[in-house]
Amino acid sequence: MIKFLKDMFPKKFGNYWKQIKNKDNFDKNLIDFTEKFIKSDSYKFVSNQWHLLNISDYNSLKNHGLSRYGSDISTHYFTFMNNYDHEHLENLFNKLNDSEILSLKSNIYKRQNNFDYKTSINYNLLCLLLFENLKKKPELFKNLSQLNDRTYTGHNQPFISIDGNNISSDKIISLFDYEKIYNFYESKKKNTFLEIGAGSGRLAECILSLKKDINYTICDIPPSIYISYERMKIAFQNKKIGNLIDCNNSAALSKNILENDINFIFPHQLSFIKNDFFSLVMAVDCLHEMDKKTLKMYFNFINNITENFYFSIWKKTKNWHSKTLFKKTERLNFDKNDYSIPSNWKNIFKEDLIFPSTQFALGYKINKW
Repeated sequence: MIKFLKDMFPKKFGNYWKQIKNKDNFDKNLIDFTEKFIKSDSYKFVSNQWHLLNISDYNSLKNHGLSRYGSDISTHYFTFMNNYDHEHLENLFNKLNDSEILSLKSNIYKRQNNFDYKTSINYNLLCLLLFENLKKKPELFKNLSQLNDRTYTGHNQPFISIDGNNISSDKIISLFDYEKIYNFYESKKKNTFLEIGAGSGRLAECILSLKKDINYTICDIPPSIYISYERMKIAFQNKKIGNLIDCNNSAALSKNILENDINFIFPHQLSFIKNDFFSLVMAVDCLHEMDKKTLKMYFNFINNITENFYFSIWKKTKNWHSKTLFKKTERLNFDKNDYSIPSNWKNIFKEDLIFPSTQFALGYKINKW
């Protein structure tokens, strides 16, 4: 009975925050982001799944700050440990020769902090597979050296050394994401990018490290927005970074975005963005974590603020913890039209991800009525 009630009425993050917010370990920026988020309209958009994940993440932040981000929180974004199987790996093996004998220098047996041996070796082998696939793309591989070890392997993030390169899954996957985004969208003019659900900021850092002409806005909720905010301050100390969560009118928001290099906003602030303000909007590995009502809201925002939208999703999954007394757990299967893509969007790009193989990337041109 208790389990049934928990499934029907999962704990809400706001109630949890009231119980712990006076703990000494919380950084003042995290407190500011969290307090203002809970009081904002953006709090209404949070899925039950993320109410529960946020509670778990704040437990880690309460006890360890960001020092154990890599082992405690990153798995809620895009760090895979034991949670992958044959179907996730398929595309990683497609371009590898299974009879090739590798000659490399690596601490492949490294036990990662706070991982057991099984989890460590599974993660290490995944990094090796990703690295070998990246080597098959020489032009992309050359960019590896431009990604900062302080951010991609700091804060207890798991990594191994391969041939003198510090390799984390976030590093390599971000480069593959970067390649797909620019296969879909390329422009010679100065660009304004918006990323919805940036997680740790791994992709934002990759793009900004490789492209110098981008004005970049991250739209997210705590603790992700706090984590990526702190990351950008470390990665780009010479860039102007704006925390714009208090900006609540169109003119001020647009002006501030253009005056900064990197910006941070809450989801409800998308309603203040001018028509076609952003050259490109991206949502990588996050739409499948939203309920269908929230997806529709985001699509309405995106329809107004850009002509180019790129996203990646699981081909089929469920919106966990969306079940209620009157509704089954929501299915999210792209091929069965569960995402309700607006009719004025034209799909011009669709490719499987190299990892996990059960996700694909899509790019849409948005035709205005």
